[in-house]
Amino acid sequence: MYEKLLMKTALLAGKILMENGAEVYRTEDTLERIIRKGVGEEKAEEYYTHVTLTGIFVRIEGVGTDFRRVDDRTYNLTKTTAVNTLSRAYTSGQISLKDMYSALKRVQSEKSKVKNWFKILCSGILSGSIVLIFDGSFWDVIPGSIAGAVAYYVYIKVISYLKAPFISEYISTFIGGIAGYLGYALLNGQSLRLAMIGAVVPLVPGITITNSMRDIMARQYISGVIRFVETFCVAFALGAGIVTVYYLVSILGGVL
Repeated sequence: MYEKLLMKTALLAGKILMENGAEVYRTEDTLERIIRKGVGEEKAEEYYTHVTLTGIFVRIEGVGTDFRRVDDRTYNLTKTTAVNTLSRAYTSGQISLKDMYSALKRVQSEKSKVKNWFKILCSGILSGSIVLIFDGSFWDVIPGSIAGAVAYYVYIKVISYLKAPFISEYISTFIGGIAGYLGYALLNGQSLRLAMIGAVVPLVPGITITNSMRDIMARQYISGVIRFVETFCVAFALGAGIVTVYYLVSILGGVL
């Protein structure tokens, strides 16, 4: 009974980590620490763990093998931090295995406390700030901020209905790019290029490429390469959305 709960706890911890932006090597290390604490150092050779981007496997000799599927992957560093804190507390003897499992269930069910309107506002501010970094004028900041806010708003709406990968990014930057162009034209901006950059900034897969490099350095080559390819596809979709806006503007006789 205890070993079954140990497997369920380790798998739940790994599932939360993988679904909220953790690297494969970090997830595997967390699972091993939890199970090693549960079975004891003298039985360290009697368990096995294996983590991929789509599934987590745990085997304990004499108990059996269990598996959890990794569903939608997103980025919520609050949840990954909570899991790491609980793991440290359990391995140091501060909480029991049962308490850790209950706490993990609460972490899994928690919803983000950050409202969507605040995320959209921050996306607009971020995009406008990037425009300034690229030496844009004040009249370029406003179109860039509009493009970033609109792109992220569209992404939130589209991703909740459309589960196809990369299409959401394309649609978001396309509509965000149109909003940026309209702001550029109405406010007599100085650089359309900077307005288009604003539409891309909130959706750049920075965490994904970072995790890819860290997994590769940890010799988790399969997950590292897969994440690198995923990053390339997302970047291609973002660029394709902006290129489509440029193409439509050019054929419709807009100002470039």
